[in-house]
Amino acid sequence: MTASARSAELLRRTLALYDGSPQAERLFVRARALLSDLALLERHAPRAGAILDLGCGHGLVSNLLSLGGAARDVTGIDIAEEKVAAARRTVGARPNVRFLTADATTFGGGPYAAITVADVFYLIPPEGQRALLASCARMLAPDGVLIWKSQVRHPRWKYAITRGQEWLMTTLGPTQGHGLYFLDTDESLVALRAAGLRAVALPLRSWRPYTDVLFLAYR
Repeated sequence: MTASARSAELLRRTLALYDGSPQAERLFVRARALLSDLALLERHAPRAGAILDLGCGHGLVSNLLSLGGAARDVTGIDIAEEKVAAARRTVGARPNVRFLTADATTFGGGPYAAITVADVFYLIPPEGQRALLASCARMLAPDGVLIWKSQVRHPRWKYAITRGQEWLMTTLGPTQGHGLYFLDTDESLVALRAAGLRAVALPLRSWRPYTDVLFLAYR
């Protein structure tokens, strides 16, 4: 099976976990899966070891990680109790995934083989983002990796769409936030390296009209 076929099958199995969820949740996770290549984070994650998914929301990335490797031990955390409750409804009998209500800015633990972050940090002011990245670096195992999907401010036309959509989500929709704070690619790399991580940026070019970048940062 090719990598793309494996990811497609893994996403299908993950979305099926939500078949018994309320309709609003089913629609939300399917839209999230369509508008963001979340399986990309799973492909870069180690196949075994403890993994922390920060800002897990309804649990899509955590579930992708869990289904993608039985030797992974996945913990998803989010500050929104209702989202954590939705994620917990998908666990079933799987022993390698759990969901906790917790604040990423104060959460500790580890060491983790990997930490994943998908579209979360932009809700936190820049100094807070830098502090969180430093915290992630401390929680990683010596050979661990931070897999951080984010959005940047270039190209400008895509950034306008990205920012407009996230403004709607935080103002009218289900995302909790009190501002939008997108770091650009260079700013993100500087912050990662200041945290003591070796970092690279992979721009994600696709049909999606967003400024997605995947940052891989190694301890």
